[in-house]
Amino acid sequence: MPYLQIAGESDVYEVTSSQIALQRSQNAKVRAFATMLIDHHTKTTNAALTQAKAAGLLPPPAVLGQGSRSKIDQLYAAAPDDFDRVYIAQQIPAHEQALTVQTAYAAQGDKAPLRTSAMAAIPIITQHLEHARALQAAR
Repeated sequence: MPYLQIAGESDVYEVTSSQIALQRSQNAKVRAFATMLIDHHTKTTNAALTQAKAAGLLPPPAVLGQGSRSKIDQLYAAAPDDFDRVYIAQQIPAHEQALTVQTAYAAQGDKAPLRTSAMAAIPIITQHLEHARALQAAR
């Protein structure tokens, strides 16, 4: 699967899952985390698209794959008292995977503008991962 498709799906999942968290979570810290993810992942998507155009690429719109849709379904199905745990538990592996993808492309990607975009995403994703782990540890 091409880098832009993987990174795009990751961002769409993060934004979608976080929008659900804003609807369902009653925890101010979880809601603040979700708001941050929506903001940051919208920006990383826009940056990647700008760099893709600079590289002469026109990526298709990002969509959720079956695995991501299944995670979204789990969020909708989570009991109110269990929602925050499910949401945060999903964010950790999602961000670990995103970090792996961005790190690999930053090191070995075939398009210089996209390598730049991947490099810029690494500290943002790392921050999100650390934040998610802290939220999980605080529960």
